[in-house]
Amino acid sequence: MNYLYALSMIFIPLPIFIKKIKMKRFLSVLVLVLTLSSSLFAQTPKIEYIAHAAFILESSQGTRVIIDPYHSYKQMGFTFPEAIAADAVLITHPHYDHDGSQYFSKNTPIYRDVGRYQINDIQFYGISSKHSFAEQIGKSGNQNYNTIWVVELDGVRIAHLGDNGVPSAEEVSLLQDVDYIIGHPQDAYYSLFTDKTYIPNHYLLPEVTKHTNWMKPVAGWLEGKSDVSKLESNSYTPTVKDTAGKILVFQPSPLVQEWSQDYYDALAAISAGYASYKETENLEEAVAFMDKAITLAPFVMDGYYSKAVLLSRKQENTKLISVLEHAFSAVPDVDWGTEAKARILLARAYAATANTTLAYNHYRWLHRHQRIANTNDLKEAQEYITTFEAKD
Repeated sequence: MNYLYALSMIFIPLPIFIKKIKMKRFLSVLVLVLTLSSSLFAQTPKIEYIAHAAFILESSQGTRVIIDPYHSYKQMGFTFPEAIAADAVLITHPHYDHDGSQYFSKNTPIYRDVGRYQINDIQFYGISSKHSFAEQIGKSGNQNYNTIWVVELDGVRIAHLGDNGVPSAEEVSLLQDVDYIIGHPQDAYYSLFTDKTYIPNHYLLPEVTKHTNWMKPVAGWLEGKSDVSKLESNSYTPTVKDTAGKILVFQPSPLVQEWSQDYYDALAAISAGYASYKETENLEEAVAFMDKAITLAPFVMDGYYSKAVLLSRKQENTKLISVLEHAFSAVPDVDWGTEAKARILLARAYAATANTTLAYNHYRWLHRHQRIANTNDLKEAQEYITTFEAKD
């Protein structure tokens, strides 16, 4: 029964009832009714799997936090569902498959950094760690931090490792009181948490998409393992010291949709464009492929950005500016990584055409997003900002 409807059934007869009793007694009865109704309609806490590394954790009071929403049009092969509600967004690291925070309202708080926090009745804290292969990632200037999130709701503690490297002894110790671990489907991780309930994530979903990437289905990792509970839905009620199964495997959300054929065709056109340019260095021919991609999928950044990259190689700065400025107005959402790369192209193009203020604005954007942007680009941005402000 709908909660509001049930309450209306309780309160509709009240005007008649009030006439028969004194107001003080009525208030006492009202408090009792509200207490009973709150108990009657209380929810159970739940873990809800979206896909890839995205999970919603919901308390019995209805508070919802989402960890690592992914971007719809980057490598996954499927979209992030529209209109997902959350009271807070927790991000382990700023990569497209873990940071789709732009899908949420600007009024929704986003957490990236270590610390202790609380949203309504849910408490959570971040543990500082490093992304797997952090050294290699860092050499190219990409962000290599990873924040392990531990969320407590209704007495249950759930940890999301993100793309953390194999946890150190210190990290394992910090997670000793956790009931659930959300981690990679690898024995190097799983073997460290045999006293926890383990939830694998970050694997290929052939039941959702035909797209393939660097990941493998979870089935291979599960082979030979005992005490595996394969759920029939994407939702589960967590408990302290869960005994339902040492490994819980969720179904992806039914709201997740495979990419459209137009988007697949757009990706193929982009690949053909880069191949053409590599072989002939014919800019016009290669750009034609990118224009085809833009026509097929004008709602994503891929075609625009790829065209801008080619234009930058020939220093066609005016055309590059036109392409990317149009893209920012045409595309409803851009993953953070691509936006940062597009901003640096725009900043350089504006600087090259003596539009110093506009170059400064884009460099400032990078400076404001220091937890997202490439560190080499941030250094370039800081140098330009310093020079610009010294002249001003």
